[in-house]
Amino acid sequence: MGKTIVNWSPVHGQSATTSHTIALSSMLSLDQSYRSLLTHAQLSYATMDSIYSDSKKPGFEDGGVVALERLVKSKLLKPEDVPNYTETIYKNRLDYLSGSMREGDNSDGKKLNVILHAAQVEYDFVWIDVQAGTKDRTTVELLKNADFVLVNLPQNKYIIEKFFDDIPEELKDKPYFVLIGLYDLNANYSIRNIKRQLKSKVPIFTIPYATGFRDAVNQESVTEFFVRMLRVEKGDLLYPFIDSVRDVNIALLKKLGYARSEDWS
Repeated sequence: MGKTIVNWSPVHGQSATTSHTIALSSMLSLDQSYRSLLTHAQLSYATMDSIYSDSKKPGFEDGGVVALERLVKSKLLKPEDVPNYTETIYKNRLDYLSGSMREGDNSDGKKLNVILHAAQVEYDFVWIDVQAGTKDRTTVELLKNADFVLVNLPQNKYIIEKFFDDIPEELKDKPYFVLIGLYDLNANYSIRNIKRQLKSKVPIFTIPYATGFRDAVNQESVTEFFVRMLRVEKGDLLYPFIDSVRDVNIALLKKLGYARSEDWS
C-alpha cells in the first residue's frame, strides 16, 4: 500500500501550502521512479485545478473526484479505476486527480476516504492539499488518516510559537514535519533562531520564496518549470528553492522507509 501525505496549515493563505504540495510531488516524481497521485480537498475551486485541469471542457466533471464519487456511491470503484479518471502530469510518475468545480462544493469525506484508500493500491504516494485549520470535517478526517503530515507555517514568530504551544489533537502521535514557507533567507528570524528558541524534536525545514516558481504558477507552466529545474546548478537564483524541496523529499523518503536512487545526492 502506498502512503498518504497530507499538506496542511493551521492558518489560511500565509504558508504556501498548495505551492509546496505541487513542488514536492513534482520534484520527487522527476527525481525518483516512484508513482505519485496529486489531489486536493479544498472547499471549492482550487489553484491546482486551474494549473492542471481544463475547467472549461464540457465533460470536465466526467473525471476527477466527482466521477469517482459516483463509482463509490454505486459500490463499483476498484483501485485500477483511479488512474483512468486522472490527468497525466509526468507519464508513469505523477497523475493529477481534479476536485469538483461546483462552487462551494465540499466532497463527502467518507467517499473521499474510499477513493484515497483505492488510490494507495495503485500509487506509492498520494499527496493531498487540504483546507487550512480544523473547522472542516473532511480536513480533520484526512489528518487523522494520513500516513504523514507536512505542517506549513509562515515565517511569523507569533504563528510558529502558537502552533508549538498548542499542537492540534489531530497531530498527536502522528509523524509530521514543519515547513516554513516563503522563507526569507535574509530575515533576522532565521531557521537557526527558530530552532534555538523552540528546542523542538520535530524536524523543521524551510522552503524559500522563488519568483521563477511563482511566475510558473501564474502562467500555468508548472509542469515545464520542474523539468527545467532538473538541471539547475549552484549559483542559479532558483537553486536554494529546489535544493530545499529536495531536502524535504529526502527526509520524507527516509522517514517513510522508502529507498532513493544512488545518483540522487
